[in-house]
Amino acid sequence: MQQFLRTALLEKQNYLILLFWVTLGIFTGPLAYLAVPLHMYLLKGKGEWLWLLLGFWLVLTLSDSRQAIFGFAENLKTVLMLVLAFFYFTFNTKEEGYNFFKPFIAFFAVAFFALLDSPQMFYAFQKTFSYLLLLLVIPGVVYLLLRYERDRFLFNISLLGSLILATGVVLLFVMPDFVIFKGERFSGLLGNPNGLGIYSFVFLMLFTYIIAFHRGLFKNWQKIIVYALIGISLVLGGSRGGIFSSLLFVLGWFLIRRDALLGFITMVVVFVSYQLVMANFVEIVTSLGWQDYFRLETLESGSGRVIAAEVAWKHINENYWFSKGFTYNEVILAQYQDYFKMHGHQGNVHNSWLTMWLDTGLIGLILFSIGWLVNFYRAAKYTPMVWAALFGLLLSISVESWLTASLNPFTIILVIILSMLANPYFYPQVNNSQSTDIVPQQ
Repeated sequence: MQQFLRTALLEKQNYLILLFWVTLGIFTGPLAYLAVPLHMYLLKGKGEWLWLLLGFWLVLTLSDSRQAIFGFAENLKTVLMLVLAFFYFTFNTKEEGYNFFKPFIAFFAVAFFALLDSPQMFYAFQKTFSYLLLLLVIPGVVYLLLRYERDRFLFNISLLGSLILATGVVLLFVMPDFVIFKGERFSGLLGNPNGLGIYSFVFLMLFTYIIAFHRGLFKNWQKIIVYALIGISLVLGGSRGGIFSSLLFVLGWFLIRRDALLGFITMVVVFVSYQLVMANFVEIVTSLGWQDYFRLETLESGSGRVIAAEVAWKHINENYWFSKGFTYNEVILAQYQDYFKMHGHQGNVHNSWLTMWLDTGLIGLILFSIGWLVNFYRAAKYTPMVWAALFGLLLSISVESWLTASLNPFTIILVIILSMLANPYFYPQVNNSQSTDIVPQQ
């Protein structure tokens, strides 16, 4: 920790830079679209890829919020993705980071081909291209950071995630109306309780992997605080998907850690048995007196998920093998807005499998799944603990559609996790970055 004390002032300045970006966006709006990229150029000139990445993640987080004051982040995130990509592709000394993307090449071939029949081709192209850029750029930036300033990177990404959760908890006491979704559920800075649940889940995985392989990076009391923030956010938010995905990850972690093969087999059995558990979920929750917390009145319809799934299946059968590209699900669901409102649903499939199937057909879904599984397999060559993340992930994306979108604060964390675990520079035995020197400048 001494290296961080020596650079405390520098890091304080960098956090103030991120705060300045947010303040600029809130009070000046469009001016941020010019000022922030310019500021990114100055950071890039100093070799500060760490703060380019963290700033991008922060903007993605705010863009997921439904608070009007963060509306600037919705457009700013696209600008930042393009700027970050330009910086990376023009960086003369960039390291190999394309291995993550290679298993997705066939998927993107299908996805771009599907755009030829898209009802909103330009918008769909933007979504597809942004996903491609995310998978190309972020693993390469992570590679650079792990090789040249590993400890600084791992420490500050953990700290930023913790600060985001902590700010939400503090606002619950200072400005409760700001963080209470529809006057009912805690949403933190995410502005959405389900979004907070996903955020807490993916950050739980990220932080657990970091401290598991770098025990000296945080003191015990610091680890307790971070886990407490994650737990508080999950409990107060009440996201069923976030809670159960986190529990499944934790269970997989302890089982696989004891015995990798036996733990994996046990988790397969647990996951398959999940439907049996859900079949008796109402009785279990009722016996514990937790009906209100788990909102049993919405369980049967999955808060509208069943209704949305029925609509999705109807149109999947019309475009079974190939479909009409990214965002096609939005076009379809928009036709049922009145129908969804009648059932208290906002019109989202809430299932990554169905969303991708609806957008790219079964062929696209299979290729998309293969791309992710290949990267899990590559990480598993270094540590079997990555499979714990897979089981939690499978549950999370079965109740939410976040994995089909690129510019959200969740997908980028999954990319970072897999990029870390599949990189030898992440592990302590590679003594590559015991200083806080920044990445070499171009």
